[in-house]
Amino acid sequence: MASISVITQDGNLTNDLRVHLAQAGDLAKASEIPLQLCFQRQGIGFRSAIALKLAAHSHQSPQTIAQAYLAQLTTPTPQSNLKHRTATTVFTYEAIATPQGWLEFFLMPTEIGRWLDQILQRENLIFPQLPSDLLFSCHYLQQRFQDLSRLATDYTTDTPQWNFEKTLLPAWEQALLEAIARCVLGSFHRSPKPHLFATLEQTLWEVQRRCPLFYFLRENSTQGRHYWQWFTYLAQFLARYLPQLEN
Repeated sequence: MASISVITQDGNLTNDLRVHLAQAGDLAKASEIPLQLCFQRQGIGFRSAIALKLAAHSHQSPQTIAQAYLAQLTTPTPQSNLKHRTATTVFTYEAIATPQGWLEFFLMPTEIGRWLDQILQRENLIFPQLPSDLLFSCHYLQQRFQDLSRLATDYTTDTPQWNFEKTLLPAWEQALLEAIARCVLGSFHRSPKPHLFATLEQTLWEVQRRCPLFYFLRENSTQGRHYWQWFTYLAQFLARYLPQLEN
């Protein structure tokens, strides 16, 4: 399995992965790298059509260019090794060149919780402009997750902890990851899009319906602690990323 490590500041996976790809391909502008979120597998992934773009001006096939690009990405250099040793935050991806010429990158399961925690530390957030009913619903959910998380403290002596490794994510959890990724990564350098938060709100109601937290805390402590971490996290995330309700 090929893997790459990308220095990531402020949780902006899209921008920093694009910069990493531009440097590997000796491209002057990172903006020239086509990159989009990809959820063909569980977790958080990205897909780039840079090889298809380069093939339009080459006699080589997209697959050949993608394979060569992947080899360049995964070949360490003294400069890259030094940067990664001194960086404070580095995320690792599984890297794949598809037969069609796409480059795909999937955040390692062990890194998902680290990224979720990192985006809580963002500063100078721009709040989305949401309809009052949607904003009220999100704040209700924020309070609900917070209350359930506090109840769990009285229910068990365990502590909440992420556990994305070796776990098959249920549909509601994958949908939740996708919604958060789209909201957060879509909010860098521009105003957050209200329709993405509307999708997140619908997903949060599904979490309420599909995740019996106290059942898992009783019957499967590993999963229970993981879902408890989700409830704790969602209360913090919504408090951080939403504007306050007006009196």
